[in-house]
Amino acid sequence: MTSPTDIPLKKKGGIPWYAFFAGGVIYTILAVALFAESTSSILAWISAISAPGGFYFAWAAWKRDKRNKDGA
Repeated sequence: MTSPTDIPLKKKGGIPWYAFFAGGVIYTILAVALFAESTSSILAWISAISAPGGFYFAWAAWKRDKRNKDGA
């Protein structure tokens, strides 16, 4: 049986920031390639709109990781 002191207070898991950053880069490259080809403008716009979201989530995850390292 575990005591209450053995239970961690916060989970430190989650998707690392560099995975979100890689997603943002991939969406940016995909958007540029699709706009250059101009064969699928809807998909190009979706990729262009989604790319900043990946960078935002990378920044938020980086802040979370930094806060966890500073607090630990």
